[in-house]
Amino acid sequence: MNIAFQGDKGAFSEIMAIKFFPDADYIACKTFKDVFENVKTGKAKYGVIPIENSQTGRIVETTELLVSSNLNICGEGMLNILHCLITNKNNNLKNISKIYAHPETLTQCRNFLSKLNCELVSWYDGAAAAKIVKNNEKLGLIASQRVAKLYDLKILKSGIQDSKENTTRFFIISKKKASSNGKDKTTLVFSTKHQPGSLYRALNNFNNENINLTRLESMPIKNKPWEYLFLIDLQGHIDDEKLKNALKQLKKNTTSIKILGSYPIGKCYD
Repeated sequence: MNIAFQGDKGAFSEIMAIKFFPDADYIACKTFKDVFENVKTGKAKYGVIPIENSQTGRIVETTELLVSSNLNICGEGMLNILHCLITNKNNNLKNISKIYAHPETLTQCRNFLSKLNCELVSWYDGAAAAKIVKNNEKLGLIASQRVAKLYDLKILKSGIQDSKENTTRFFIISKKKASSNGKDKTTLVFSTKHQPGSLYRALNNFNNENINLTRLESMPIKNKPWEYLFLIDLQGHIDDEKLKNALKQLKKNTTSIKILGSYPIGKCYD
């Protein structure tokens, strides 16, 4: 079974893939779009994508790809993120003049990095930068402990993220839908008319069915300035009768609805 993830070996997405699918083969993809394409074409049965971080919030690119695709969310998992400043074995902090990291990582480590007099390089994946850093004593990277082990590098400092409670939520995507296990969540997006009380009426349908919403965010609609989609997570499966009733009523108060997937409630991994 092939599992696609964005990044190189040692990336946090690969770590999540291994946690979720411990006996699989893993396909490293340069971009998130490549992950979706691998699943869409059947080269990978599942894809693992980060969707939000407890510190920096929604990951825009993966959310937009998910909303525009025909793939389904079929699982979720949370991963505690420990960022490390890594360099080659002969280096020290004073020698480093340039640090490579994924854009999200740079944001999550802003406080630590602001104290260094280093050039920060936004790279598509911190793990992929290991090959560049390995033989250059003026370079460093921010990545996982696994990267240091895989590429025989030195960890100068671990836990450099701004928040010690730094967790990333991942979605598992597939062409197939997940069946209910009795402890499920559903993610969907919808839009409403520009009328007073339209969002209230839409959300009240879930209240009427005693359905708990666990996330609500607005997303700008591309090519439609100042118009928004509303992204929600709620407890329950699309096949649950009360959720079916709520969605039936929701259609009366919205201009569009798209179910992104129903999936078992995930757990957090270290």
